[in-house]
Amino acid sequence: MPLNTPIDTRVAPGSNEAPDFAKEVTDRIASEYIGLSNTLDELVNEIPKLPEKVSSDADALMVGALIKRMRDLDSRVESVRTLEKEPYLRGGNAVDSFFNAMRDMIGKRNKNDRKAKDGYTDILQYRINDYQNQKLAEERARREAEAEAARRAAALADARAREQAQAAEEARQKADRARKAETIALNHTLADQKAAEAAHAKQAAADALQAAEDARLATFAKPADMARVRGNAEAGGGVTLTVAQEPFAMVTDRAKLNWALIAPFFTDAEVEKALRAWARTTGHRVKMDGAEIGFRNKGVTR
Repeated sequence: MPLNTPIDTRVAPGSNEAPDFAKEVTDRIASEYIGLSNTLDELVNEIPKLPEKVSSDADALMVGALIKRMRDLDSRVESVRTLEKEPYLRGGNAVDSFFNAMRDMIGKRNKNDRKAKDGYTDILQYRINDYQNQKLAEERARREAEAEAARRAAALADARAREQAQAAEEARQKADRARKAETIALNHTLADQKAAEAAHAKQAAADALQAAEDARLATFAKPADMARVRGNAEAGGGVTLTVAQEPFAMVTDRAKLNWALIAPFFTDAEVEKALRAWARTTGHRVKMDGAEIGFRNKGVTR
């Protein structure tokens, strides 16, 4: 290239993409350990030369020899794998350790880990939780008191409406018994007045009853609706505080657990792990319904 030729500083298409580290590693180790791959291919190619059915000691020794050579190769492959992975493993552990240490300081990464130390956000959240629990308790108490007061007011209004209705009925009956025209007119006027008062009292009782029902329903409001608060520009801008119902289940005493109820939720692998552990404690000599426990022959090639 001539010395005076301008250098193209533009970024080539695709150069801003992250390199495929996995492919780079795979290509390198495939090239460096081609000998191991070739050895495996050679051993696999010997399998068709073996008898498909072992019918003599000679056949068994021939097959066993290939098994032993494959296992020797497996040991070599495993040692190389461990050696090659060690830098990546240690590097990955170092990366996890560095960043997870920071995250642990900020807050628990696993909220169900009771052994983990609380982080700063956990401690601060506890302060909010204590306040919100107190706020909810006070709000519930206030709403229950309002509901009780509304219930009593509705009862009084109902009693008042009944009294007014009875007074109106008595006034109507009195008007019906009157004989003089002037008395009849006066009594009917009083009866109409009592009837209007009774109607007003009845409506007031209905309103009081509805208010009592509204107050009663208010006591069943969700915690989130009672505790929700949003920050403004002056205080806590962009932050919303509320309360959510969080399901949880934790063991406090293994001896008191109802194992029959939770047993269906164990996987087969978990059940067999427990079964094997129990079988070891009995020397694999005690039987159990629903399981096979004991000893069985296993071929050994050395």
